[in-house]
Amino acid sequence: MIELLKYGISGVINTAVGYGVFWILFTQLQVSAEWANAFGYAIALVVAFILNRVFVFNKATFHQRMILRFIVAFLLSFSINQIILIALHRGLSIRAEFAQVVAMVSYTVVFYLLNKRFVFSARPIMEKP
Repeated sequence: MIELLKYGISGVINTAVGYGVFWILFTQLQVSAEWANAFGYAIALVVAFILNRVFVFNKATFHQRMILRFIVAFLLSFSINQIILIALHRGLSIRAEFAQVVAMVSYTVVFYLLNKRFVFSARPIMEKP
């Protein structure tokens, strides 16, 4: 339960960073919703890795595979986010600012599960003996 609370706190911080970048790029600089979303997530990705490793999953040890796994987890989660954003915004004509909020929920759930089970797992996955 504490881990979920920590993930929630780090998620709020990370969401503020990512959505803040998205909002500024989309509303103030007229960058397309998809590109604004991509830039927002790219910037927030570094913040997310640090918060997840140190604060949420308490991993003092570090190995390079964590970065690769984190990127894979991010890409899968982000792909789902983009599909939902495009479907809602382009397909259903929902304003991008609102569609992105819905898309972020899917990203959050998928990313948490992948980080817990794949990236910062207590036991290594698919490592050579």
